[in-house]
Amino acid sequence: MVWGDIEVAFGIREKDDRFEVISANRGHWVVDGVTSSRDSAVAVLLVRFGQLWRSFNGLHDPFPVGPAAGSRVSPVADGHLAEVNGERGVFRCEDDARVFTYVADRPHDDIVALMATH
Repeated sequence: MVWGDIEVAFGIREKDDRFEVISANRGHWVVDGVTSSRDSAVAVLLVRFGQLWRSFNGLHDPFPVGPAAGSRVSPVADGHLAEVNGERGVFRCEDDARVFTYVADRPHDDIVALMATH
């Protein structure tokens, strides 16, 4: 599943029973993270789309500075491991791991509403 234009694209792809969160800038694709479930990968995509909209509208990141209560973010060889309520993700960027802890186990409608909140 991919969405984008000629400049930027975001997507997820299944690989070996995991889900890669991918992005492209001018045709150069990178794996930003790998999640344990399709739902948590879709949650990350919803945040990415919401971050674009929020930036365009002059709104800031709606997530607190640290990881969500009851979650954990720790450095690993491939980046940053985020764990929350049975969901796991490894992300290149620590900030993506932090955000994952807030959305990985939430209903998608709740994430959309959160990202659209002024």
